[in-house]
Amino acid sequence: MKLKSLIAAAVLGAATIGSAYAASYTINLTNTTGNLWTGGFNATPSPLGAFTDTFTFTPDATFGSTAQAFLANLSVTGSDPASINFTSANLNGISLTGFGGPTVFGYAQGEVLAPTTLLFNGPMILTVMGSSKGGSYGGTFNLNLAPVPEPETYGMLLAGLGILGFLARRRKQS
Repeated sequence: MKLKSLIAAAVLGAATIGSAYAASYTINLTNTTGNLWTGGFNATPSPLGAFTDTFTFTPDATFGSTAQAFLANLSVTGSDPASINFTSANLNGISLTGFGGPTVFGYAQGEVLAPTTLLFNGPMILTVMGSSKGGSYGGTFNLNLAPVPEPETYGMLLAGLGILGFLARRRKQS
């Protein structure tokens, strides 16, 4: 009986070794000027090992909006480039571009999303995957919302089209 319990504990322990840590965060962006929304975010993956962090930004994007993101980890040990090792990052399936290298202060690694036009409406979800030997990372997110026409704009458009239709019909009768 004791041997069965020991084997079951060993199997359960071995099954959790390869599991990844996952965390979800909601980030409320701040309207700074006009249609520009911005915000900062950070995470400290724990326990050590593989992680997948998900950041959901509000407000939702509108079709034609522009998004920009930057996230980084800075190691001040000078020689450890992998305290946080990003394996991938994407915003709603749009991949971010990785960078890394030595700096004056140590080693920096991160992911960048250049200003990108969003061709969807709805929530923006940044997914960051990697592995951690300790430490944290942070970043900034900027969203320039595309203007949404007011109902009055559609009313004026329909009225103008109606007038053009009326004039075209009147000319055709003449």
